Amino acid sequence: MSEKHRPDANNHPWEKIFAQDGRVFTEKLPAQKEFEDRFSQHGFRQILDLGCGNGRHVVALASLDFEVIGLDISRTGLDLTQQWLNECGISAHLLKADTRHPLPLRDNVVDGLISTQVIHHAYRAEVLLAITEIRRILRPGGLAFVTVPCRSHSRRKSNKIERHTYLPLDGSEAGLPHHIFSKQRLRRAFRGFIIHDISYRDDGRILAIWAEKPIN
Repeated sequence: MSEKHRPDANNHPWEKIFAQDGRVFTEKLPAQKEFEDRFSQHGFRQILDLGCGNGRHVVALASLDFEVIGLDISRTGLDLTQQWLNECGISAHLLKADTRHPLPLRDNVVDGLISTQVIHHAYRAEVLLAITEIRRILRPGGLAFVTVPCRSHSRRKSNKIERHTYLPLDGSEAGLPHHIFSKQRLRRAFRGFIIHDISYRDDGRILAIWAEKPIN
């Protein structure tokens, strides 16, 4: 695996996007109410947004009095999140970290986790590490809602750098690996969890999984 295909945190494409374009994500995802309702139904309070970007989910969840941790590789993204929180008069804990490495969080620390279109930006081994870390930091019985792409962007120019992993050569995410899943591969990747549901979203472009950390 060539290190030239691993952008570091300070030179990460999303750091450049947030620095140039500011708050690029403002609209709630269609799944927002889905995970808000499910976490509430289970009485969950401590929620991690893994790859929070400029904070749309952090702000929405904190507004509902969840205790939220927003984690992202981009310092500018976290600064934008904090600005948004300040505008709303609410708070959350923000943490700069890279999902391609072990996360700076204790075992069994959060009730629920969301991660939308984040963990696939890596080689397969790094994606699997992120999933292992999700299991580690969830409390037993905790739930994770994770989305990943299930098809490559066919109109983009890209190079295949390993099996099911592509490197875009143009666009805003040029130089950032994209690992593409099928339902079967996603199920295998989350084999350490109790899988509640795997479904296609966004007209079949992405897969979403609801996975529970086993109690025993």
